[in-house]
Amino acid sequence: MSKSAMKHTTFDIKNHSRLPDTYKNTVTEVVVSEGGFQKILRYDMRLLVKYSACATIFSKGTVFTMDIVTVRTTASMVLLLLVVAGGTLLIFIGNWDSLENLDVLPLDALADQVNAFVPFVLALFVSLTLTRWWALRVTALGKVFDSLANTCMIVASELNDLKWRDVRTGIMKYGMASVELLIQAAREDEEVDSLVKDDLLNDAEADFMKQYDTWQRPMVIWAWIMHVITDAMDHDKTPSASRQAVIHQCTAARDGMANINMYLDTQLPFAYVHLITLLVNVQNILMALKSGLTFARAVPRNDPFVMVQQVLTTAIIVFIYQALLTISYTIMDPFGDDVLDFPVRAYKAYVASIVDAMMGAGRGCPAVSSDGRLYRPQRNKGGHLDEIC
Repeated sequence: MSKSAMKHTTFDIKNHSRLPDTYKNTVTEVVVSEGGFQKILRYDMRLLVKYSACATIFSKGTVFTMDIVTVRTTASMVLLLLVVAGGTLLIFIGNWDSLENLDVLPLDALADQVNAFVPFVLALFVSLTLTRWWALRVTALGKVFDSLANTCMIVASELNDLKWRDVRTGIMKYGMASVELLIQAAREDEEVDSLVKDDLLNDAEADFMKQYDTWQRPMVIWAWIMHVITDAMDHDKTPSASRQAVIHQCTAARDGMANINMYLDTQLPFAYVHLITLLVNVQNILMALKSGLTFARAVPRNDPFVMVQQVLTTAIIVFIYQALLTISYTIMDPFGDDVLDFPVRAYKAYVASIVDAMMGAGRGCPAVSSDGRLYRPQRNKGGHLDEIC
């Protein structure tokens, strides 16, 4: 679509602060994010405990519903168990005594040794993955959001005169544009023209952005924000401490964006992750082999309890280990379209509401006169609030 054919909308921060559609799904609250993908915004721990995990296994976002790989792997291992049991029965058909006395202790010992080692290394791997996921939210994405809110608060306080209205509006536009460009970079999207449509950038600014890599674009925006604010403060003769505070917030935002890029582009060492995955796969196969032989030994004795116990043991252990691996790779990159990924659309709405509040706080802000008196806002005859600053 050409630029001339695009329908532009006039910028209004309140349009960005509207929460996307959400709905309850048993214990989870699901939000519709970019592209119509559903993501979990929050869950109710009380309801989870009340209804139990067993009754909510098919809720949105559980390992039973978010990825079929776990269920498929578990089914494959149970099938392997049955194949081993069936093959063993065919080999020993007509010789049940030898089957009953079949020595499976060496295989049991090997499986027990692997099973004793896997939980330790897998727990460490999952812990590292969750730590990276939390760091992406708090010290990376959260730092950018905090810097934007703090910058808007400083600007609203120091540049509160009517003549700086365009500057304040421009900072809001650039701030929301930086968030959009950051999410585009994390999702490997280069659709800069959509920001023109939303009146966050003009045509010339969008063309200028296309000269840079996707990860540099939001950083360029923050360079603009710092430049515009410091210039305005110079004209307004604002104390240097306020300018330094703005510079600190802008550089902190750039650091946060760099952290996101670092986490996404610097994965855990491949050899380490490959070894963890291999150990889990070996553990699952050994569990299926051992259980298959034990199942076959129980057939001559006509012991259904042992047969059922071996099938359930294999299914449960394989499922748990595979589910942990599935969760790990799902949250490796939380900016995608999986149900456990960040509901960025909701985060953007929250940040926009903070920006709106900070920039609009001046309408109800009290003022202090030179004689030390405090003048609080009052309603006029029309019932509206008189703006003091």
